[in-house]
This record gives sequence, structure tokens and C-alpha cells, in this order.
Amino acid sequence: MKTGIIQIKVDPDPQKNIDQLLHYSQQTKEADIVVLPELWICPYDNGKIKESVRYQKQAMDALRTISARYHQILVGGTIVEKQGTHLYNTCFIYNDGQIIGSYRKTHLMEFHGRTTYQEKDVFSMGNQIVTFDTPWGKMGVVICYDIRFPELPRLLALQGIRVLFVPAAFNENVGKAHWNALMQTRAMENQIFVCAVNPAAYTYRSYTSYGRSLIADPFGRIQVQMKKNQRVHIEEIDLHKIDQIRQRMPFWNIRRNDLYK
Repeated sequence: MKTGIIQIKVDPDPQKNIDQLLHYSQQTKEADIVVLPELWICPYDNGKIKESVRYQKQAMDALRTISARYHQILVGGTIVEKQGTHLYNTCFIYNDGQIIGSYRKTHLMEFHGRTTYQEKDVFSMGNQIVTFDTPWGKMGVVICYDIRFPELPRLLALQGIRVLFVPAAFNENVGKAHWNALMQTRAMENQIFVCAVNPAAYTYRSYTSYGRSLIADPFGRIQVQMKKNQRVHIEEIDLHKIDQIRQRMPFWNIRRNDLYK
């Protein structure tokens, strides 16, 4: 399965980000599945998040166009979705131009240090876990901060996913400390592939993106990691590795469900 990653260097102007996406998508046209970062449409700033709502239709039109044009599955990172009075941090998933799933971020990030930042000041929480079917098996998606809660990837793995896609926007400081460790651990403990995608390095006010999108294999090894300023990469994923590793190290047969319940 050829997996394309697009690290957009996010601009304060949502229209420029849409134009970037259309441009870079030409370089991943040979991929079977393409993955985008969290909030590729706007900087990670609550004011800019609210402003970007006006571009929801244009962003979804661009995602639909790319998926249809190149006959791909597109895990569309996240954009700001407005429904009624609520805003959601939402990943739309397309196949050949048709929406086959959408996932709203279920765990909203908070940070309390010298300054306080809370996603709940702008976003509402999603309340459903999401899988989607592909010719290569069932896949799952979580968004950025969700990866810190092992219950969610485990529930997806128990539903049979082969790859967990993680549109994300880790900042530079936290990325250095936790990015690789979290993605490798979720891959290893669930014996699945994890494909995690950040924006390319950019700075807006106090936020700097980490970049360095990666794919971790079901043994927990990093198969590929992009550079912080790299824009595009295509990587072949051999899904047979999942069955090979599960046979060699049969975590799933040893799990004590009688205790966990």
C-alpha cells in the first residue's frame, strides 16, 4: 500500500493553504492513500481557527477534488467544521471523491504552565470512534492529542484496524519529548502501523510546528521519518508484517480479557 504524506507549511491565509494542498497533491498522485496534518487550513491559534470556518466549503471541495482526480483515499487531516453553534476539529475521509467517514477529535488538549491554552475554548468534543474500510483492510483515525489516551487506539485495534492514521500538530518542544515515543508505543502495543502527520515547521505567535511526520511499523520501529521542512513523501507499507509479528509475538492471544473487563 503506497502511502503519501503531505506536510503543509501552514500560512495565516487559508486560501493559500488550499492552493498549497492542490499543488503538492500532484506529487502524491501515485499513492493509494494520502494523509494530511491537523489544522492544515490555518495556524494553531484560536482566533485563526474561528476565522477559518469561512473556508470549510472550499477546503472540503479541494479534498473531494484531489481524491476524485487521482482515484485515491484521502485522510484529509483536519479542518474546522461548523455545525449549528458548535465548532469541531474534524477529519474527513474521502475515497474517489466521496466521503466515506469523518471523525471529530474526542480529547481536547489543555496546557497549564506560564500560559494556559485550552482547545475547549473554541472546539466541542466529538463522541464517536471511527474506522473505515479500504481494499487493504480496515483503518482507523485519531487526532493529535487523542494519541495520549491508549484506550482509543486499543479500541480501534480490537475492531481490526491495520493502520492508525494520526493527523497531528505537535509543537516543537512537546514533539522533541514525546512524538516518536508515543507513535512507536501505540504501534508496538497494538501491533499495527501508525502513520502520524504534522505540518512542516512553521511559527505563528508562540506556536512552532514540529514537522517530522513518521510511519511506525507493528514492531514499534520507525520505518520512515520526514525532515521538519520536507513537504511530500511516499512510502510503501507492507501490511503482511502485521500478521508476521502477531504470530511471532502473540499479544492478542495472551491478553487477559477476563481481568480487563
